[in-house]
Amino acid sequence: MFAFSRIQIIRFLVLHLTKKPIKIDFLKENSVFTDLDPDRAVKALNSDGLHLGITIPPHILKEILDFARTATYYGNGDLQFPFSLANRRVQEMKSSKSFRIGYNFEPTSQCMAIRKLAEDRKLWEIAAKYFGSQPMLACTQLWWTFVNDAPAEGRAQGFYQFHYDLEDYTCVKFMFYLTDVDLFGGPHVCVKGSHRNKKLSHQFSLLREREDSEIKEYYGDKNIATICDRAGVGFAEDPSCFHKGILPQKSDRLILEFKFTLNNYGIIL
Repeated sequence: MFAFSRIQIIRFLVLHLTKKPIKIDFLKENSVFTDLDPDRAVKALNSDGLHLGITIPPHILKEILDFARTATYYGNGDLQFPFSLANRRVQEMKSSKSFRIGYNFEPTSQCMAIRKLAEDRKLWEIAAKYFGSQPMLACTQLWWTFVNDAPAEGRAQGFYQFHYDLEDYTCVKFMFYLTDVDLFGGPHVCVKGSHRNKKLSHQFSLLREREDSEIKEYYGDKNIATICDRAGVGFAEDPSCFHKGILPQKSDRLILEFKFTLNNYGIIL
């Protein structure tokens, strides 16, 4: 999958040949996203690979934030380094590591409000209509990105360069800011339309990372969306779009993510 899913014509062919009947009738409750129009979201995903402005209701956001304050996270995604927000500095000293990121890998089993969102009918409907096939919820993640003066190292360097993800032959992620995010708070950046309009050299290259100058030259500044918003507001993105994170400079950032795919290849950081 990882070798072939980068090539658009193969992605489309696999999707056409492996369609599964859509069955989301098991989702009995009404959606909490009363203002979300699934058809409009799917149209935006098809054209831009991005749909903005999906808002978590305030009472659900409060419950999630209450959970997030006391949850256990794993420093830089390593299960050897569990910590809570209250003891992060102590755990960093014990492990001789600086935690740039803290992951909670399966919050649906720990927080009923997050589970409610994971089972939200409209999110499933958007994924199903976008795929044209039965989706599955491959993973849910809650993660902090902390203000940190140290340079990113190893695989983490790639998170902050323009890149695209090879999660499956098709994928959609719903990502919600749980902290206010401005230009200094670690905004997510997406290149609109790059899921459908990649250069052939980008599709056939084994490298998924690209320099800012190359992205701007080919796709144009007008298609580069830097997403800033208040806590509780999220977006849907096809991660085969070029995208990147910007390191927070003044405030830590917390994100909740739901990843829908056709197949489950596990958590891919």
